[in-house]
Parts: sequence; structure tokens; C-alpha cells
Amino acid sequence: MKQNQCSLINDWIENLKKQVMRIKYIFVVVLILVSFSLKAQNVSVRAWIDTNNVLIGDQLKLTLEARSDKKTNIVLPIVPDTIGKIEVLNRSKIDTLDSNGIYSIQQKFIITSFDSGWHPIPSFVVMYAKKGMPDLYPLSTDTLYLKFNTVPVDTAQAIKDIKPPLDEPISWEEYLLYFIIGIAVIGLAFLAYYLWKRYKKKKEVPMEYDPKIPPHIIALESLRQLDSEKLLQKGKVKLYHIRLTEIIRLYIERRYLIPALEMITPDIIQGMNESAIDEELISFMKKVFETADLVKFAKFQPLPDENTLVMNYAVDFVNRSIPVQEDVPKLEEGSGQ
Repeated sequence: MKQNQCSLINDWIENLKKQVMRIKYIFVVVLILVSFSLKAQNVSVRAWIDTNNVLIGDQLKLTLEARSDKKTNIVLPIVPDTIGKIEVLNRSKIDTLDSNGIYSIQQKFIITSFDSGWHPIPSFVVMYAKKGMPDLYPLSTDTLYLKFNTVPVDTAQAIKDIKPPLDEPISWEEYLLYFIIGIAVIGLAFLAYYLWKRYKKKKEVPMEYDPKIPPHIIALESLRQLDSEKLLQKGKVKLYHIRLTEIIRLYIERRYLIPALEMITPDIIQGMNESAIDEELISFMKKVFETADLVKFAKFQPLPDENTLVMNYAVDFVNRSIPVQEDVPKLEEGSGQ
């Protein structure tokens, strides 16, 4: 009898312990929920759309918003480009609005779908924390549902052919654009023609000379005349080199039958190489022509010694290329300027 009483007392004590543990567990859970509720009472999140019943391919605006006081830091979720069968076409920057101490943080999305039927947009989880506190807490929006419908087709009617493209009348802006383009083309054509005529006229004006006088005599006399005009002292460096190369070009054309007046420097040098002219003389002419090209096209300013050198090269070239059978006096190399 005593043993039964002891057993009952022990059972009662064990049950009492279990009840106490349950009460402790419930108390802790309630305490956590109350604490979480107090922390979240100043934060709210929601998501909404313009409408939930559209045709496939239609574009809708989805808005995600979180509201809180100034003492709360909020982190919006990163929304992927695809949510199930829904495509995110565009997303705005995150906007922050302040209304009487309440902050509203919004981000808007343009979405669509090309599959018919009901499509869910799962909850968005927004994280927040009180300023100065390390812990983050989640809040979720409600799940949204969108219905995308197909275009209704009347199967009772016959299939129709594809309509041809519509003829849209030309606007005055297009006429103005065509007019401007036409004027520009005509202007460019006249400019090109003018430049071509000017270039052709410049090429077709030969240096005046007496064909009965040997080329070397005309060349040496022209070089002497150029040296006496003192163009360098007058600051006319470009004109000096143009005149110098014209004299040598004419001489090469008459002496070696190379059309130097119509050729650029590399072609002249190539023609001289093919004519078996002495390599040293070719190097003289290469220096003369390249210096002139730099002066004419790169605004190069040679040193006085370089101007003297190219004149001496030109005179030496003419003197050393006079045909052997002709016994004519040679001009001494110019002293330069």
C-alpha cells in the first residue's frame, strides 16, 4: 500500500515537472514573438501591381514598397530578371520619400509574360535593422497572382489572309530631311568638282622653258635665279622649297623621261632607281624632296644649314647628271642662303 502511494506521488511530481517545462517553453516563445512584434511595429512592406488580368505580352508595373521611421535601416531584395514565367523587363532606381518623419522606400518594375494562365509572384523578403543594432529582421510581402489571357479566336470564321502594310503619307519633316540631304549632296559635288578643277589646273600649268635649250642649262639657271631671289631671308620658306622641287622635277622629267611633275616623292625615287641613276645622286634627291614635303605638308621649319644643303644637293645632282657627250660649263654649287 505504501509502495503504491509512493509511486503515485512520484508520478505526480514528474507530471508537475513536465508542466513547468511546458510553461517555460511557452513563455519563451511568447516573449520572442512579443519582442519581434515590438521591433516590427514601425516597419511595413507591401507589393502591388496595376491589374492582375491582362493579355499575354502586356506590360505591367510592379511596385515594391517599405515604410519605416528614421531610426530604421531597410534593405530591399534583389529581384531577378525572371520570376517563374514572368519576365522583368525594366527596373527603376530605388526612391526614398520622407513624409512627416515616415520614410517610404520604393522600387518599380516593368513585368510581362508570354505564357497564358495564372502566374504567382512569390513574397519579397525585406530585411531591416534599427540604427546602431547589428541584428537584421525579415518582413515579407503577400504573394501576388497574375492571370495572362490569350487573344480570343473565333473558330467559326474562315482564316483571313495577312493584311498588306499600310501606306503612310510622307510628313513634312521627311520632305525637309530629303531636301537637306539633296542640298548637301549637291554642295559636296560642287566642292569636289571645284577642287578637281583647281588641282587639274595646277597640274596642267607647266614651267615655261625653251625646249631647244638643254635641260641641265635651264635647271642650273633656274637654281641660280632662285638663289638670287633671297626668299629665305624674306621668310618665304615654303615657296622656296616648292620652287626648288619644281625645277628639279622638270629637269628629271626632261633628262630621264620620268613624269616627275605628276608624281609623288616615293614614285619619283622609284623611277630614278629603275633608270639606273647613281645611288648617291638618288639619296641627294630623296633628301631634297622629303625636306620639301615636310615644309609643305607638316609646316616644318628647316635650319639654315639644311636649306643650304638641299640647294647644294640640287646643283650637284644636275652637274653630275649632265650627259657625257655634251661639253658644257658646269655651275658651281650654290652657297645657300
